[in-house]
Amino acid sequence: MNIRQRCIFSFEDAMKMQPKSRIEKIIDTLDFKPVIAKLHQPDGNKRGPKPYPTCAMLNALIAMRLENMNTFTQLVE
Repeated sequence: MNIRQRCIFSFEDAMKMQPKSRIEKIIDTLDFKPVIAKLHQPDGNKRGPKPYPTCAMLNALIAMRLENMNTFTQLVE
């Protein structure tokens, strides 16, 4: 016999209760809007693969420096 139990809180609430890592705290406090505005390129050239989002690339580079990673392979791992 199975007993269905209702959820006590939602997944979003559970994520809010998780402690933030050092990288998340630093990235949340920085304002990237001026930097992203300068780095963002218009979609004038439609050839080639779709690029990664500018904000994601900037976050990855900051995480790379905070964790003292020397190569992009270390970042991927």
